[in-house]
Amino acid sequence: MIRKSIITAVFSVFTLGAFASPAFASHCPLDVKKIQAAISTLDKSKMSMAKDAAAKGLALHKSGKHGEAIKVLHDALDRLGIKH
Repeated sequence: MIRKSIITAVFSVFTLGAFASPAFASHCPLDVKKIQAAISTLDKSKMSMAKDAAAKGLALHKSGKHGEAIKVLHDALDRLGIKH
C-alpha cells in the first residue's frame, strides 16, 4: 500500500514537471516582447538595461534554461515597472 502511494507520488511529480517546462518555455518570448515594446519609451540608461535583459533572456530561452530566463526577464520587467 505504501509502495503504491510512493510510486503514485513520484509519477505525479514527474508528470507535473513535464507539463510545467513547456509552460515556462512559451512564457519567455512573451516577456521579451513586452520589454521590446517598452524600449522606445525609455530613457537611454533604462533602454540599455532593457535591451541587455531581453537579449540575455532570449539567449537563455534558446539554450533551454527557461527558469533562468524567466528570472532575468521578470527582474527587467519589475525594474521597468511593467506587469508580468
